[in-house]
Amino acid sequence: MDYFLCSSRLGFRHWTAADLPLAESLWMDSGVMTHMGGPMTAEQAKARLEVERTRQTALGISYWPIFHLVSGEHVGCAGLRPFHDEHRVYELGVHIAPKFWGGRFGEEAAHAVIEYAFETLGALVLTAGHGPKNINSKDLLERLGYTFSHEEPWGAQEIMHPFYRLKPEQYRR
Repeated sequence: MDYFLCSSRLGFRHWTAADLPLAESLWMDSGVMTHMGGPMTAEQAKARLEVERTRQTALGISYWPIFHLVSGEHVGCAGLRPFHDEHRVYELGVHIAPKFWGGRFGEEAAHAVIEYAFETLGALVLTAGHGPKNINSKDLLERLGYTFSHEEPWGAQEIMHPFYRLKPEQYRR
């Protein structure tokens, strides 16, 4: 595959229309989506794929699909989206398929995306949030150097989610 970004075990590329089965397998999975409002329907996964493709075309960022460099398997997605209307401030997101849980693939993907954001895109600040009960994501963000900044309503139910910010000088490589 043609990757624009690689880490030691992962390759990142842009979504294509042919990736709908990958998007569905990820975003329709109840385990992956537990802390993000629950699994999507097929229609919602298709719409989310189109959002990511449109965002890539318009802004040069998305939650990119990621693949295991050795096996070629789809590991999940990780990437960036704009955060509100803040200039050069992006929100980091990582969604990992259950098969790859426990191998620190999410952390590796996050490191690659953070370095890309600061070094290639010139991001001023990164933000990230997590479900209120998602302790693993909280721990990951703290290991990366993120610090708590605020809570805000998120998702269809507008459940209060904690959010964190990361400046380049705070990042723990």
